[in-house]
Parts: sequence; structure tokens; C-alpha cells
Amino acid sequence: MEKRKYPRIVVRNMQIDVSDGIGCCSGNVRNISRVGLCLTDLAKRFGKKFDALTVVASSESHYFKFRVRPKWEQVGSSNKRVGVEIQDPPRQWTEYVQSLESKAKRH
Repeated sequence: MEKRKYPRIVVRNMQIDVSDGIGCCSGNVRNISRVGLCLTDLAKRFGKKFDALTVVASSESHYFKFRVRPKWEQVGSSNKRVGVEIQDPPRQWTEYVQSLESKAKRH
């Protein structure tokens, strides 16, 4: 049963750069919501034992920077996927996601 307050929206062509304050890593975004992201293709060893990360997400001409808190992770053979919660989402992010939500409703 889905317990999310906001629906996840599958995105394509959104890249991320993530920092744990010591190292950084690049990856992709699988889906987004107003308060969360699913980060994919991250280095398997990246971000262990950190409570907060800084993420810069980019898609076409949109750029967003925020602090996130890891909520879960799935480790694969060579990389991992991490679900993160956005701490204090910026207004521009909320407006961007809302525009995608309304496009999804029309289709």
C-alpha cells in the first residue's frame, strides 16, 4: 500500500552530483516528488554512514541544489540506488514538480 503524501513522477534525463562533505559522486534520478528523489547509478561505496548529503540536480535548463536525508538504499553488484528526502525544498523545485504533476494528469 502506497503511503506517500505526494506521488512519484518518473523522470528522464535528470542528472545529479552528490556530496557527503568528503567526496562526491555523479548519478541519475529515476523519479521525483515534491519532497523526495530516487537517486540511481551511485558508486557502491559512496555516502556510507552520513545523515545528510548535498545534491545538485539538473535537467535541460533547470538546476536545483538542496540538502537531502537518505531514507533507504539498495546496493547492487556495482552501484546503488538511494531514496532521499529533501530538507526544506526550494520554491522553484516545488513549482517544477507541480508542473510535471499537472502534465501527468492531462495524459
